[in-house]
Amino acid sequence: MKKTFLLSAVIICLCGTLLGCGDHPEKADTAEAPTIQNHISDTDEDAPAETVPDTEHDASAENANKISAEDAADTFGIPIVLPENSNWIEDAEYDLADENNLKITYHDLIADADCTLLVSKNGDPDLPPAEYAEAVNETWEGSTVGGQHITVNVQHEKGNEKMTLAVWEYKEYRFALMGEDDSNAAIPKTALCVIENLD
Repeated sequence: MKKTFLLSAVIICLCGTLLGCGDHPEKADTAEAPTIQNHISDTDEDAPAETVPDTEHDASAENANKISAEDAADTFGIPIVLPENSNWIEDAEYDLADENNLKITYHDLIADADCTLLVSKNGDPDLPPAEYAEAVNETWEGSTVGGQHITVNVQHEKGNEKMTLAVWEYKEYRFALMGEDDSNAAIPKTALCVIENLD
């Protein structure tokens, strides 16, 4: 009877050890811990890196072509001066796309509009597609520093007469100034100011 009881106790202990039963919490915890740690480790390695926007790089790329009016004159070969009246022109930015194409954006307080002046050397400015009403074409005239007479052709878009385009030429340069002009005169007058400073 003692042998049977002793044998039964040994078999129960052996079964408990083999099957992982019994009171060994430290072993159970350490057996599971590597699985959890490996799972976390695998997740971290396989997880895509969080993308953080590089605003400094984006801003520098955006400003890469921005230059001052003085640098534009040196690089482009002619001074392009907007009216210097702070009640008229504000937020002017000069953007040199390449050695032959200059874009100037500004806000015209008289026209109450954002305007764009495109200047191309030895070529035509890249204008957005639009159809202009020939019946309302105008001609304005101005003179450069050296007295050269320049004619400015002013057109208004069909269906939106406020949208104004002024074009003119000087030497190998071609100019196109555009924007919505509530006053019907601010854009042509800006063109004349630019012409008066050409040398």
